Amino acid sequence: MLTNKKSAEIKAVEMPPIKEYLKEIQRDGSELGAEEVLKETLEWLDSRGAKGVVSVQLVEQYAFSVARWIHLERLISKYGYIAKHPTTGAPIQSPYVVMAQSYMKQVIAIRGEINLLLKDAHPTPTAYVREVVYGE
Repeated sequence: MLTNKKSAEIKAVEMPPIKEYLKEIQRDGSELGAEEVLKETLEWLDSRGAKGVVSVQLVEQYAFSVARWIHLERLISKYGYIAKHPTTGAPIQSPYVVMAQSYMKQVIAIRGEINLLLKDAHPTPTAYVREVVYGE
């Protein structure tokens, strides 16, 4: 297997302290849960030898967006997909659905950025690609 010079220089570091905004209690009394997502993501990166490749701020953004998305999905489960319009009383799509979709887009974009950083730090050898794609 080919080794990348950059990957040989990477050393594991201790997990940074969790910032308070990732542990905030939400208005409805529930915990945000970003702390758990952050820990799991940093452990996942560390298991692949790539903890230093991705900035902590990017992982924090990812954890925050995942936690918000989960929180909104719980609210959708609790209150439903349909809401009542505040002035007309007509049924409308729950605003939680739109917000959840927005956070899901953020999660996908940030995860794509993380995956790209990992790919750049640990490129796949072309011989392996030829073997998988072409059966050589």
